Amino acid sequence: MLGERELLQLIEANDYPARLVEVGVVWVEVETTDAQTKTVRRERMSKSMFADLILDWRDHRAVRVKEIAPALRKIGIAA
Repeated sequence: MLGERELLQLIEANDYPARLVEVGVVWVEVETTDAQTKTVRRERMSKSMFADLILDWRDHRAVRVKEIAPALRKIGIAA
């Protein structure tokens, strides 16, 4: 079972735009900030749902990096 420290590590390691509000035994409450609109949304979900959300976020970011990798290499940034 994920503890508060592991949840924080997941958020930080994946640059997920959220902050932990409260952590229960099987649930987590987070505030998520939309980067484009700067709106903040608070949600309570199971820890497994939160882990799936992080995995989806990671997959989405990986696709974006793959799309811009040639441009990054062209300007001298390894991707």
